Amino acid sequence: MRTARIGVWAWAAVVGLLAAAGVRAAPAPAEPTEAELKEKALKINKETTTLEAADARLKDLLKDKKTAAALVKVAAKLQKEAKEGEKPFRFYAGLVLGKTAENVKNYDAAELFYNFCTDNAIDDLKSGKLITTAVENQLDFLWARKRYKDVEELCDKFLVLEGDKTLNQAKILVLGRQIHALAKQNEIDKALDRADKMIKLFDGFWYPLEVKAGVQREAGKYADAVKTYEEAIEAVEKSDEMKKEDKERLTRSLKYVLSGVYLDNDQFDKCTETLQELVKADPENATYYNDLGFLWADHDKKLDESEKLVRKAIDLDLAARKKLADEGKLDAAEAKKANPAYTDSLGWVLYKKKKYAEALPLLQEAAKDEEEGGHIEIWDHVGDCLLALGKKKEALEAFQKGLKMDDVSKKDEDRRKKVTEKVKKLKAEAK
Repeated sequence: MRTARIGVWAWAAVVGLLAAAGVRAAPAPAEPTEAELKEKALKINKETTTLEAADARLKDLLKDKKTAAALVKVAAKLQKEAKEGEKPFRFYAGLVLGKTAENVKNYDAAELFYNFCTDNAIDDLKSGKLITTAVENQLDFLWARKRYKDVEELCDKFLVLEGDKTLNQAKILVLGRQIHALAKQNEIDKALDRADKMIKLFDGFWYPLEVKAGVQREAGKYADAVKTYEEAIEAVEKSDEMKKEDKERLTRSLKYVLSGVYLDNDQFDKCTETLQELVKADPENATYYNDLGFLWADHDKKLDESEKLVRKAIDLDLAARKKLADEGKLDAAEAKKANPAYTDSLGWVLYKKKKYAEALPLLQEAAKDEEEGGHIEIWDHVGDCLLALGKKKEALEAFQKGLKMDDVSKKDEDRRKKVTEKVKKLKAEAK
């Protein structure tokens, strides 16, 4: 028996019949006015008095991003138009509004509120916890925008502060971020010099070694980075100050990064051996399954095993998302969406198995995602699959979309060259 479906062409007719019968569609809810949005923003300011409340408020706002975007716009106007000495928002509301603005891509408003939170925490609140929270959020914002000079300067501002234990403990992390910012600005020698001084100052501590290894990786000194990451792992294992479970968790985290450096250093077998070790050590971690499956497939190895690993990653990820939704920590619709990176991996495995028709929808789904889809590698995969299906025009469009994406890693720079050559070839063939 065939299932009846109402097509687009029939929908208007159905609506017309309902209207004729006196059935009217419910009117769309009116968008909130500026006055209503202003009232809501000031209510957030009044009711948000802790970091926990700020997190809860942020999650609530982001359930309706259209309204959130309008709210941020009104709140930013209030903040800008406030007279000198007046503060329409307090710290916690400012933090919520800054994060909301960043999520809805109103970066001017985000910067306005992040600047306010940092200045308010340093000048007025003088709480190490709040200063650290404000600076960490602002650093993350600047880093995501690739404003590494601004990151360096904000770190300088933080490092000269005098404060309580919380603030002083955060300084080593901020110093590490500053060193990485120097490396991103290609000031490698300066970054390495500071990292070495940091290692001497905190003799035997793992974190300065990780910082140095990150700089070496950024500089393309992969063999050196491998050695330094291994030293950092050894320092963790020798530590007497951490609980066993904390040491194991940190060791896994460092080994995961090291697996990527092994790959950078053309040590493919070491990379996959490390990932296999991590899968055994933490069998509930979807990322390890996905990366191992993808890398084997990308190198045309163990394709059946690769597919099983990636499907396992997707299952684990969806189970974790469902749990978060059940706890009220994730929107129900978001909980049903597979991680786009894992969807891309599965599509790529199927492509490698020459199942192009099955692979294409998965790759296109991953590419459409606003966050993960904005990556040249995923669009490159889409283009290759379209080519394999003989769809040269669509493949050219996919490759060109990929070239519009920002490079995330040094490997993206190499991929960009290859994609550019594919575009040139397709254009030449079209002529």
